[in-house]
Amino acid sequence: MKTFIKIAIVLILVIVITVVALGYFVFSSIDKIAKSAVEYGGTYATQVDTTVETMDVAITKGTVEMSGLTLANPAGFTTDHFFTLATTNASFDLESLQAEKYIIPSVNLKGIDVILDKGNTPSNYNTILNSLKRFESGEAAPADNTKKGKDVIIKSLVIEDINIHLANMPGVSLLAGEVAINIPMIELQNIGEEESMNASDIFNLVIKTVLAAAVEAGGGIIPGDILGELGNGLAGLTSLSDMGINAISDLNLDEALGDVNAKVDEAIEDLSKEGEKVIEDAQESVDKAIDDASDKLKNMFGGKKEDDDG
Repeated sequence: MKTFIKIAIVLILVIVITVVALGYFVFSSIDKIAKSAVEYGGTYATQVDTTVETMDVAITKGTVEMSGLTLANPAGFTTDHFFTLATTNASFDLESLQAEKYIIPSVNLKGIDVILDKGNTPSNYNTILNSLKRFESGEAAPADNTKKGKDVIIKSLVIEDINIHLANMPGVSLLAGEVAINIPMIELQNIGEEESMNASDIFNLVIKTVLAAAVEAGGGIIPGDILGELGNGLAGLTSLSDMGINAISDLNLDEALGDVNAKVDEAIEDLSKEGEKVIEDAQESVDKAIDDASDKLKNMFGGKKEDDDG
């Protein structure tokens, strides 16, 4: 009996030590796990290298702090990056750790820097937009489905201090180091409540929101052909309203996401009408020119004299 009790005590101690060791391993590795998930999510959505400098997940406090996130340029570009994010602060609901989805009351992204580089064909922004289209369509299959990550619901996502730079654009004197556009703040609400979203989906959402903001704020600063390219690229992506997301901003972001299709169709229709009028006017000019030429030929060969005689 005593032997049995000793064995039972030893087993209990082994179990306790194992649980404590596993708990310590999970807690000590949570930052690395979260960092890896973010880097994978960015790379999967955009098809460019994504790196994070630091990640601090405080489970007992329910907070996450991240700094130094960088989305590299696609191959062939010489500018430093496509997209950087200085700091991220988020809070999460501890009870949701065991739930089907993580509940995140608030996320704050501060200090975003984007370089729109036209120094290659296609441009870096068109390359990224094409990757986002493939991602939304499901064509860009992940290399490892186990890294997909748990779905999240974010009640409020605030994006502060967005800076847009222009580089390698013919006729534009601005350099990548100069800020072309600054957008103070955008808030997105109800993320993931209607449509399931994971880390890759959040990257897709943030990037297309920032580019849509660049289109809406870039009139008179960003060249028209660049705005057109961005608008056409964004038109192929799902609008915020279709995702059940409410955007609070001085900018009308939905006009640059999804609703662009209607604007493009309207513009094409107007252009078609103008084209028809131009054709009609041209035809009238041609007819008049032919008549004038005919009269001159008649005069030259005595046609008018014959008419007069008749």
